[in-house]
Amino acid sequence: MFKLIPLLFLSFLISCSVSEEMIENKGLYCSGVYKGIRAVGRVATEVTTGVSIPDVCDTIDDIVEEENAEEAEDKSGG
Repeated sequence: MFKLIPLLFLSFLISCSVSEEMIENKGLYCSGVYKGIRAVGRVATEVTTGVSIPDVCDTIDDIVEEENAEEAEDKSGG
């Protein structure tokens, strides 16, 4: 069991990072097939460790929303 902890930690770190490339290729990363595969992995991780991992598509949406809000604020002179 203790041998799995580093592996789970690594998968947690990988799933938390969102790169510019992922944002640009949202159509690929957020397709039904990939979302389904990631959902199975997230559920398995949550059941075994109790750690909830957000979906990358939700994270991409949050990042894009924040960037758009910052750009709108910069354009309005605020």
